[in-house]
Amino acid sequence: MNLLLLALVLQSSLVLPPRTGMENPAAVSPIPRKLQKNYDKLWKRFIGGKDDAKLRKDLDSLLRKEKTFDPAWVMDGYVALYKGDNAAARARFSDALKVNPNNRIAVYYLAELDFARGEYTQAATLYGQLLSMPVSLPDLDTKRQRATLLAMDSLLNGAATAERDNRFSEAEDRYRQALKIAPNEPALHTRLADILLKQNRTEEAEAERKAAEALVPALVKPTEAESTKADDLEDLGRWGGDIDVFHRIRDAEAATREEVALLIVRYFPQVTEFRQTPRIVTDIDNSLAKSEIQMVVGVGLMDPLPNHAFEPTAPVTRGDLARTLARLSRMIGISDSPSLPVSPSDLAPTNAMSPDIQLVLASGLLTVGDSGSFDVSGRVSGPQAVRAAERLLRTFQQVQR
Repeated sequence: MNLLLLALVLQSSLVLPPRTGMENPAAVSPIPRKLQKNYDKLWKRFIGGKDDAKLRKDLDSLLRKEKTFDPAWVMDGYVALYKGDNAAARARFSDALKVNPNNRIAVYYLAELDFARGEYTQAATLYGQLLSMPVSLPDLDTKRQRATLLAMDSLLNGAATAERDNRFSEAEDRYRQALKIAPNEPALHTRLADILLKQNRTEEAEAERKAAEALVPALVKPTEAESTKADDLEDLGRWGGDIDVFHRIRDAEAATREEVALLIVRYFPQVTEFRQTPRIVTDIDNSLAKSEIQMVVGVGLMDPLPNHAFEPTAPVTRGDLARTLARLSRMIGISDSPSLPVSPSDLAPTNAMSPDIQLVLASGLLTVGDSGSFDVSGRVSGPQAVRAAERLLRTFQQVQR
């Protein structure tokens, strides 16, 4: 497991807010009039937190009479969480879901518990389920991405180990699970074909190879000046079911501002842990990267325009990308290079952007043209943007060793 994945695992502990910060289950499921008074008393006692043993006893008594009353199941799950009894909390939230499959509180805490226990595939599924519900959690998609990355890493490493030990059935199962996350990834179809062939299942293996071949043309544009690379395991884990979005960015003639926001959060999910300053952005409701844009703007990596617009689909300029990469470098602990400053022919040392551009040039994240100019207002191709993110990630990993 690489250092970035290890960092995500270390962030997996379940952190609870004060009891007053917990959402009242009544916000999800209406309370019948006949139970309202009793429920309000129970909720007040939970908030007070003085006698959880008595509260659980009273909740159990209520649930014996009202088995379909999911707010009580959720409250009982809350009590178990604060007691540190995650197994009991999981059981209570599961009971709530049996009664009400749309209980988003139960889904959320089951996802959190799965993530904390290392059950990343199930956690990713539950986070994805939450995204289809009317819930407002700014880091929800990032949580799903983390879980997907860790799930894919676990599945592929487990498959490789099983294959090495000649446990082909287990390897096949893991590759099939990985394909549920990234069904359009040819490399996974090819790996599965190899496993099927080792089990003498030639017809199935041939079908998987044909599936891989059918997907390859969509990944490569012969006219692209900069060649694209095949997906590696980290690509699959990082993007999961959104791997086609990565292909689109990687093959783009000009990367957009929203695509740069996506790259930053996917390659450096730890930016979600930095303190955010809410800022007004007026034109991102229909963006495919709305949550990522809010994140990078909130932590100060990218700036909206003076009129509060972000212009998600506008091509990112080389100057804007240099500023963003320099800010990100400093944020994750990579200081300015001690080497001699690089002075592009079209940028005066006194220019306000000079320190940022010198940093990314010295780090090899971006380069000057043959003429020695940087071209601040020039466009950035998708391959250039992806390569810059990958290089910065490698530098970060080396610094962390």
